[in-house]
Amino acid sequence: MRLSSLLKYRQKSKRPLPPEEEPRAGKSAIKRALRHSAAASNYRSAAILGERIATALSTIETAVLAIDVVSDRLREAAGLVESARITDNLARRELLAGRYDDVRSEIDATVGAAAHNRVNLINGLLIGGRSAAFNIALDDDGRSDIAVGVVNLTTGARGLALSPPRTGFSDDAEIAMILAEIDLSQTRLAEVSLRFADHAAFIADRLARLQILAGNAPIMAGLPTGADAAEPAEPDDDRTRPLDLLSDEFPRSRSNENTDFDDEALGSV
Repeated sequence: MRLSSLLKYRQKSKRPLPPEEEPRAGKSAIKRALRHSAAASNYRSAAILGERIATALSTIETAVLAIDVVSDRLREAAGLVESARITDNLARRELLAGRYDDVRSEIDATVGAAAHNRVNLINGLLIGGRSAAFNIALDDDGRSDIAVGVVNLTTGARGLALSPPRTGFSDDAEIAMILAEIDLSQTRLAEVSLRFADHAAFIADRLARLQILAGNAPIMAGLPTGADAAEPAEPDDDRTRPLDLLSDEFPRSRSNENTDFDDEALGSV
């Protein structure tokens, strides 16, 4: 073989082979990939919505826990006043009246501290200075929600209306009046507790369904029950106005779910 022919042969042998064509994905594989992608997106959406609802549920749970404390204080208050009723010792009555007044202060402190995520459902003030209800969206489209009405469980006239012992329990008429006030307050508290428990049960059921949609992604509240990480806002004219002065601003609940919940401003005790 001639030298020129040998060189041409070697050059041909060094030429790169044409690249192999990558196998094309079949239609079924593409459909499977799209289904997996859509499912992953649904998991994430359910988990994000669930976290918001779980945080709202923690807000209601915080209020319920505070209501339990107030209920305990009311039982103590009833015992104090009853003890004053059955004794003629004015000095003992005065001591009992002093403790009763302390219990009233403890109730107000408990109610005032019952905020979660800067929302207090039982202090009788507008949420964010604007709304008399806590609106909880149950879906991403805004088609279903629950409005949890704020109530007033303070001892003031617009709340539980528990009068201070002005005569130090020396007056039997005052004792009888305060006993009646405590009885009405206990009834009121039981009604509010039951309504909030119904809200919580309904929302918990929605969360359970979202957890199924979220798969293995855990749904956790953004803040645990009772926590309130944000600094409270400075009070202004609207924020400190009681609900019964703003009844025309009270929003109505809208929901595609059958909640059977009554919105309520705290003016009616």
